[in-house]
Formats: sequence, structure tokens, C-alpha cells
Amino acid sequence: MIYQTLSFLAEQLNNYLKTTDGNSGLSSTFTQLKNVAHLSDDEIKGLENILVTLVNISEEFTMKNIPNYVRNGDDINYRNAPMYLNLYVLFSSCLFSSYEKSLIFLSHIVEFFQGKNTFTKQNSPTTKVGLGDFRLILDIYSPTFEQANYLWSTLGGKQFPYVLYRVRLVEILRDNVTETRGIIKKIELTDKLS
Repeated sequence: MIYQTLSFLAEQLNNYLKTTDGNSGLSSTFTQLKNVAHLSDDEIKGLENILVTLVNISEEFTMKNIPNYVRNGDDINYRNAPMYLNLYVLFSSCLFSSYEKSLIFLSHIVEFFQGKNTFTKQNSPTTKVGLGDFRLILDIYSPTFEQANYLWSTLGGKQFPYVLYRVRLVEILRDNVTETRGIIKKIELTDKLS
């Protein structure tokens, strides 16, 4: 589900960027899933893309109280409750030929997610498969200067114009029934005084 989510967001952003002024000719791979930390110096010099990189994952603890059972006719199926994740996604504007153009595309990224920060199956047509029924909420995440320094040091030290978003409520659920029991339909009380 993590790959599908990031791939979906890259597709949605790329579709939006094609609608901005003068960008109708952008390729379908202009916005790419790519680990910024693995870029070689030669790759950096040839970059003309928006790169989408996963930099951290955390569990959404507020969603821990979801029931772990489902009624199925006269049976109860027990399974582990779904896990909800927050993905911290880095959008890097890597247009090596022009810093000004990198900043323009960075503005477009922020505009897109400001205008549409909630993605569902109903409001986001996609070619991606495997998403099922989903709801993704994007919040801008602003690291401190110290945190940004640590982040880019970890990613190799070459900083690009970027924006970091927290993608909330990515559901991870393995369809695995751990136990099946019948439903309690009748309770009898007996009086045993003797």
C-alpha cells in the first residue's frame, strides 16, 4: 500500500502540473518516485524532474481503538486491527538547468496540495491499481532548520528546493482471519442456592 500511495500521489501531481501555464508538454515521468539519497553526481546534473521520496513512516496511534472483529452471518471473524500510517513524503524540485524554474514548480506543488489536500477514490480518478477504497489527507510538515539539516545530511548533503508533507491514514490491512467464533444468542441464568 505504501508504494501504491506514493505512486498515486506522483501521478496526481504530474497530471496537475500538465495543466499549469506552459507545461502541457510535460512527460508522464516528469514527477517520479526516486530516492534522492541514491542520486549520483552525473544523475544530479541531468535532472529535470520532481522527485517524490519517502523519508519516514510513523503509526497513527489515535486509530488504535478500531474493533478487531467483523460479523459474518452467524459467525464472528477476528483479525488484527488495521494499522494506519503517516508517511512523510519529500517533494524535491530538481530542475538543474534553472533554479528559478525549480522554485516555480515548487510553488505549483504547494498550490496543488493546498487546493486538494484530501484524496479519495471518488474525487481522484487514477490509473493505479491496488488502492482499494482509500482516504489520504496531506498536511505540510515544516521541519526546523536543524531537522532539515539532518534530513539533507542523511540524504547525501545536496539540498534541492523541497517541500515535506505528512500523508495521513494510509491503511495497512492483511486479509487474514485469526479466529472464527459463533455469536452468543442466548444467556441462561440458573439459581443454585442449595
